[in-house]
Amino acid sequence: MGLMMSTFHQKRIGKAAAVVMLFILPFFFSCSATPTQEGGQSTIDPAMVTSLMKEKSAAVIDTMSYLECMDHRIPGSHCIALEEIDMKLSSSFPEKSRPLIFYCESDRCPRAGLAYKKAKLLGYESIYVLEDGLVAWKRAGYEAETIQRVKRAPVISIKSTRLEAFKKEKKDLFILDIRPEDAFKENHIDDARNIPFYLLHKRLKEIPKHGPVFVIDENGKRSFLACCYLINNGVKDVTRLFGGMEALVRQNSDKG
Repeated sequence: MGLMMSTFHQKRIGKAAAVVMLFILPFFFSCSATPTQEGGQSTIDPAMVTSLMKEKSAAVIDTMSYLECMDHRIPGSHCIALEEIDMKLSSSFPEKSRPLIFYCESDRCPRAGLAYKKAKLLGYESIYVLEDGLVAWKRAGYEAETIQRVKRAPVISIKSTRLEAFKKEKKDLFILDIRPEDAFKENHIDDARNIPFYLLHKRLKEIPKHGPVFVIDENGKRSFLACCYLINNGVKDVTRLFGGMEALVRQNSDKG
């Protein structure tokens, strides 16, 4: 009888151990995963980001604008916009061997990948991109931090099909294009003023507070936060282009 009970308990212990291993193994492999090469760059997941930060003092760099970075970011991130990488990266991180991890908002955002290429040209040895950016970080259950939140406000949006009529309705319309300088030079709306998002907080005085302001970005993803920032800083009449310049270009190509 004692032998039968012992065998029974051994089986139960074996099953319990198997269940524990099934639970632990995915976590173990996710934390010890090696970088994946995609498009000539090393991409990593959130678990490896935390591992590199703890074990190798990796610097995590938010490549969005300063306002976006301060509003929501991975805890401990450094705010260096893509447009400032050439100017600020070497002075901020003089040791070329220090691991650098770049990220941006989502899987559609190319900024982290472009920052990776710039860092490579500057001679950095250990460079990574967080795959799917901040979205992946949150999806994995990690928290984001806020240093200085941009208070959300109601923002009016218009579609590209209404743009011409809107421009006629609004007298003395200030058209603000917050895309990077190179994108603005490639194509832009007539009479638009280019103040890239990463410089918006520094050039706020250039934007009229008492006239209508129309904000354009790349694809409609960033203009909402920019509009909220303007409203919080006393700009009375703010509207944005739904879908951004991509929507306008697509509309014009459909006409052609």
